[in-house]
Amino acid sequence: MGVNQKSNMISKIFIIGATGDLIYSKTFFGSNHQDKETIKFLSSINHVGKKVIGEHIRSLNFANFNYVYSQDDQDNLFIIASDIKDPEEEVRSKLNLLKEEFSKQQEKRGKRVENSIKIVDFDDFALDQIYVPPKILLAGENGVGKTSIMNLFPGETVLELDNDMNEIIEKAVKLTGLKGITQIVLREINFQSLVDNVNDYSSLLRTVNIICIVTNSGAGNLSRTLSLYNRLIGQVKKADFYILANFQDSVNSAFDPEKISESFGLKTFGFSATQKDSQKKIYTIIKRMLEISILEKFESK
Repeated sequence: MGVNQKSNMISKIFIIGATGDLIYSKTFFGSNHQDKETIKFLSSINHVGKKVIGEHIRSLNFANFNYVYSQDDQDNLFIIASDIKDPEEEVRSKLNLLKEEFSKQQEKRGKRVENSIKIVDFDDFALDQIYVPPKILLAGENGVGKTSIMNLFPGETVLELDNDMNEIIEKAVKLTGLKGITQIVLREINFQSLVDNVNDYSSLLRTVNIICIVTNSGAGNLSRTLSLYNRLIGQVKKADFYILANFQDSVNSAFDPEKISESFGLKTFGFSATQKDSQKKIYTIIKRMLEISILEKFESK
């Protein structure tokens, strides 16, 4: 069974009735304090497009979001807001699911959904079918502790195939305490293999949101890892990079996270998978990565 390769950072969903009234909205990431103004703007732009060029708007890049549009035969307007870097065709596949579910709910009621009626049971569908959990890739050489780190998270580790038919080790991880993020997908890969076969891993690199480079904090591994990172960085268009400096308890050989950060130019987290509080600490580190790369980024848009 192939891995679901959708990587879209879908932020918002809007369903707007033919008269311009909001039927349903859902915010996964970011603020919703300007949604009323945004809905009016998106609806009016679509109206102008239809009037001036005779066609509905298909998508609109605005305020660092890509708003992807679709309409049904009742002139209800369906809009998904996603990260501007996301492939539009993948977002549109989610939009089609949204339209299909809306139509099913109409049929269940035996009538058209009026603009004043809220779709009270749409949240479960949105979370199950539209929401895309962020994906984090743990990349490091053999012996740096990737598997030990994966094992700190409860749940089953599975071996899957990506769209390029590469074997991918991954685990679904549940999170609490982060607004809008209740689950992530954690993946593991050998860094050398990834860089040497970068073209074979194009779909993997396109679909991860964060690449966490795991090192053993020693000079030899850090030197090789920096070389691999420099070879890879130009091939990655979307994901943010971080360093997880493992084996910080090896006091005689481990470089300080601050020194490692200076060498790589990346935010570095010190860590030791063998310490008693390692599970608590790795959750804290993962959450901080998500806050920086997703939550704070969307809040600023």
